[in-house]
Amino acid sequence: MDKVLVIVGPTSTGKSFVAVKLAEMLGGEIVNADSMQVYKGMDIGTAKPSKEEFEKVPHHLFDICDLTERFSAGEYAKKASATIKSILKKGKLPVVVGGTGLYTHALIFGFFEEDNIDRTVEDSLKKTLRIMGTEYLYSFLKKVDREFAERINPSDTQRILRGLTFFLSTGKPLSSMWDKTKPLLDNVEFIVIGLKSDRQLLYEAINDRVDKMIKAGLLEEVKKLYSEYEKRDLHPFKAIGYRELISYIEGETTLTKAISEIKKNTRRFAKRQMTWFKNKPIKWFEVDPVNKKIPFEEIEDYIKIMLTK
Repeated sequence: MDKVLVIVGPTSTGKSFVAVKLAEMLGGEIVNADSMQVYKGMDIGTAKPSKEEFEKVPHHLFDICDLTERFSAGEYAKKASATIKSILKKGKLPVVVGGTGLYTHALIFGFFEEDNIDRTVEDSLKKTLRIMGTEYLYSFLKKVDREFAERINPSDTQRILRGLTFFLSTGKPLSSMWDKTKPLLDNVEFIVIGLKSDRQLLYEAINDRVDKMIKAGLLEEVKKLYSEYEKRDLHPFKAIGYRELISYIEGETTLTKAISEIKKNTRRFAKRQMTWFKNKPIKWFEVDPVNKKIPFEEIEDYIKIMLTK
């Protein structure tokens, strides 16, 4: 049975670093599983791998979408499955890395085609969104499908609309369909490892990372994309780091407050990521993201054992 390595965990734990190092050592190629790193131009704010990391080993499914495109977990599963098959044919180890739980879930366990969806419902919800706002629809989603709501960003209008459209079209929570799926990859064993950290250390690492992103030119990146697309309601602009700085650009807040909001929202996002991965069949490894301490030898030994099983 072919093996596929999957590396998950909250933001700022060092997943990309570990993925590159393991791919170098084990003859692997990296497959992105981050829902924002698929978009072109969103480099600093999504913490895409550096130019040096891209050059060390092959990377796949980065920069494949324009900001105007919609990209679902189902579409991701199809593209990732095809990419993994091509890597396996070359005799290489696919190394899937990212913190988007919906993506890794769709890849490992499969996804379902959303039949019988009433698109007029979605149109009606979009009108409600314009009048009442995202917070109102998110609270509605929590009432009808709490499990799905708690695993997405409360500002992710695309997924909020998807969850509500499905429920109002079928009368069923979208999360109820997760156990009725079939993966696209046959005869494949997923070796799933996770990186986790003490909460206070993780929050400190997140704050430091945001400061480094600002120094690296995140505001300039957001200004460039904002001036190019001029549509604040684009799905990628709902991403943490982008929506807060767009609020600053439009004069709704100060830069200091925007940066503070990015840190706060990223910390909340990390907490939601851990909620998503909780009770999943994952082998966890404790890291110290502040002092860059990763039990790499322990991780390497575990993976080598699993690869030879």
